[in-house]
Amino acid sequence: MSSALSLPSADYVICGGGTAGLTLAARLSEIPSVSVAVLEAGLDRSDDPNILAPGLLTALYGDPDYDWIYKTVPQEHVNDRVIGQPRGKQLGGSSAINYLAYTHASQTNIDNFGLLGNENWTWAQLEPYYTKSEHYTHVSEEVISDLNVSWIDPAIHGQSGPVFNSFPDEYSPLDEAWPRAYETLGIGVDSDPRDGLALGGYNILTNINKTNGVTRSYAATAYLNPVKDRSNLAVYTGAMVQKINFDTSSGTPCATSVSVNVNGTDYVIEASTEVLLSGGAFGSPQMLELSGVGNSTLLESLGIETILDQPAVGENLQDHVYMPLGYQVVDGITTLDDLVNETFFNEAYDQYLENGTGILAQVALGGALLSLNQILPESEEFNTFKNHYLNEVQTNYPHDNSLSRQYNLIINDVEQGQEVAQHMNTASGMNPEFANDTTQLFSPPTPGNYFTILGVLEHPLSRGTVHIHKNDPSVHPLIDPHYLEHPADLAMLSKIALHIQNKLAQAYPLSSVLKDNGTLYQDVYTTLTEENVESEVKRLLQSEYHPAGTCAMLPRDASGVVDPRFNVYGIDRLRVIDASIVPLQPRANLQTFVYAIAERAADFIKEDYFASQGS
Repeated sequence: MSSALSLPSADYVICGGGTAGLTLAARLSEIPSVSVAVLEAGLDRSDDPNILAPGLLTALYGDPDYDWIYKTVPQEHVNDRVIGQPRGKQLGGSSAINYLAYTHASQTNIDNFGLLGNENWTWAQLEPYYTKSEHYTHVSEEVISDLNVSWIDPAIHGQSGPVFNSFPDEYSPLDEAWPRAYETLGIGVDSDPRDGLALGGYNILTNINKTNGVTRSYAATAYLNPVKDRSNLAVYTGAMVQKINFDTSSGTPCATSVSVNVNGTDYVIEASTEVLLSGGAFGSPQMLELSGVGNSTLLESLGIETILDQPAVGENLQDHVYMPLGYQVVDGITTLDDLVNETFFNEAYDQYLENGTGILAQVALGGALLSLNQILPESEEFNTFKNHYLNEVQTNYPHDNSLSRQYNLIINDVEQGQEVAQHMNTASGMNPEFANDTTQLFSPPTPGNYFTILGVLEHPLSRGTVHIHKNDPSVHPLIDPHYLEHPADLAMLSKIALHIQNKLAQAYPLSSVLKDNGTLYQDVYTTLTEENVESEVKRLLQSEYHPAGTCAMLPRDASGVVDPRFNVYGIDRLRVIDASIVPLQPRANLQTFVYAIAERAADFIKEDYFASQGS
């Protein structure tokens, strides 16, 4: 530290300029007397059309300019496969490269946080922060009719928040057919999913801003850009955090500063009030361990001084996994696969740059949230499988009290008819055998036009870890999600996949826009049977890129790392605020949840700041 230069101190130093970090920066800098500094290893790419064009949403995966290119260690229970884990490498973090899906946790998911021992964590207390972050843009009656989204209830959506969402004005017959297929099956969405109650299939809102053409709305454009000229806000890009520094002279360690390398030069920045860690589910446990907060046995083996022995850091990793099923579409329907043609791509790119329209502005997404009895409507099959699933859970019941409480909540939710599956779709083919190489994953191995349906396991029982293996912030931690380690996960995901093949893909009108009425797969897939489905799931399983839980908000004696106000146990003036604090994985996509918790955390921090000022 003594050889490092000093950056101007700030009241709050935010480590990580991603989804949560930029939300915090915008809200805390609303107080004129408070200074805020953001340290982000990536660059500002908020005017980059490769990020802004919705239709290029998978093109950045595996590109080192945009993606950290994390990978798991070989996964024992999925044929020792390595699974890629894209993470955004720029201001805005993964909100800059995600699938733009604007979906929500359920009321039960958030209430479960409170049942796990987090005081004042309920849906009613978090829901206003979903609203605060959201800016819903109304669409025409024609769009509402075509996309079958008459369920939308603008009254329960935010109308003036920073993050825009809407339905697209350009879409294909696939998008029109999607929700109507669920209605054919009797499982169309039953209310606006924003209410935290709805189940069924529907076309989902996407993070698009239609103010000037159609662009991705993400943390950098939504939260940072409107306030970046505030005199009390400093944003450092190319700033790789090295470690958090502590004063241990008074007994309880106190976070005082951050060591950071900015474009090749070492600096220290003092935090006069708090350090806020927002590195994500991989980066936050990594930074805690590099700073001496973690399992002392691991830290000592790497020559790191233990500031606080906290074995729960990096544990409890959860992720949504899915089984993809790719279908050939009928002739005449344009899909993202057409972008493989260089002439087609160049024309589409020029069209988007000129007026913000065309296939690169098109990001209609279909989704579904389904309970077990919606997947298995026949009572005999439902009861047989439910008993099998519950038996697998009981046979492999954890001895750890904290995890057993999580299992009990998951079991109860299954029995009460809560969601067990999510469906998503993409108007393109995939090459799922290349899960470890995301540059190839979304490029079909054979020419053609495809439609891929993702069957997602919403509440996995398997738990993994994220831990450093070198005392070097530039070296990725070891990521071991233990995918499908719990046999009940494999059993549930297999049923989810069979339901897509045997019911959804063959349901009219979706079947009418798929070749051979929804029975003709892309070449890489095999027709599923009760006998082969588990082996096929292991062969083709993918991550939905929703890692969470590695600095869990739980009671300290229940493997918690942070308290209900995001404070790190046993450390003063340090909070973790990002997806890593999730104690139990909620349904659907995580970004709306991360925006909401960051908004709530900002209010907690403001409350504590004003209390310290005597006001």
